[in-house]
Amino acid sequence: MNVNSIVYREFEPDLRLKDYIKSYWYFSIQTSTPKAFDILPDGYFDLLVVIKDNRVVDTLLTGIWSKSISINYSENTEVFGIRFKPLSIGGLFKFNVSDFVDGHQCLALDDLNMSEQVFMDNLNGLSGFLVNYLNKHFLRLALQNSTDQRLKKCFDLIDNSVGNAKVDDISKAIGISSRQLRRMVCKMIGIGIKDYSKIIRFKKSLRDLQNNKSDYFHYYDQSHYIREIKQFTGETPERLDLKNNDRFIQYYNFKLV
Repeated sequence: MNVNSIVYREFEPDLRLKDYIKSYWYFSIQTSTPKAFDILPDGYFDLLVVIKDNRVVDTLLTGIWSKSISINYSENTEVFGIRFKPLSIGGLFKFNVSDFVDGHQCLALDDLNMSEQVFMDNLNGLSGFLVNYLNKHFLRLALQNSTDQRLKKCFDLIDNSVGNAKVDDISKAIGISSRQLRRMVCKMIGIGIKDYSKIIRFKKSLRDLQNNKSDYFHYYDQSHYIREIKQFTGETPERLDLKNNDRFIQYYNFKLV
């Protein structure tokens, strides 16, 4: 596979959206040969606008991934994505994504009050008009909705502890019972708070091991570290080469090509 036929770019959202959106991203593949990619759990869910032959052929809202999944793209496909953080549920949207963990729901951009034509007209100017259009759209939604501050503090504590904060400690910090906290998180994203914390720890460890494979980052022991990395990626940390394997599109170093 010629990596030059693959393009992947990310764009930062407006800073006022930092609690709700991780990034906007664009992917294209210019080949007729099917190419498999592994999508690794990262604690986010995505809106995907899939384009072929200069028309939108699919609009998909994914759930949060609790495991690695394999997807295939071919035939000159373009995808524009919006990577949402859990707090966008409530902060931007009224719906939950708990019903389609490890899956997706088909919908129309009109359902989200977004213009399909804007996407079609501005894919070549991703860093400009389209990103500005999306920032303005989501800033309007943020003004119309409210964030549950208990959940904000919960997710902040998980992120700041790299997934190692205990549920009981989080519940005490935000002033609700552990049982209520577990129920709120599961209703919101479809996985338990411990499973979500596990994904956050795994994601952070992946970033770190690209520079140092000898340390068991954020884990209590090496065996636990190796087991979880292999569970999510199919590889041991020693064999994992994210930056040089375009199968892992979220981490591949496209600046090398």
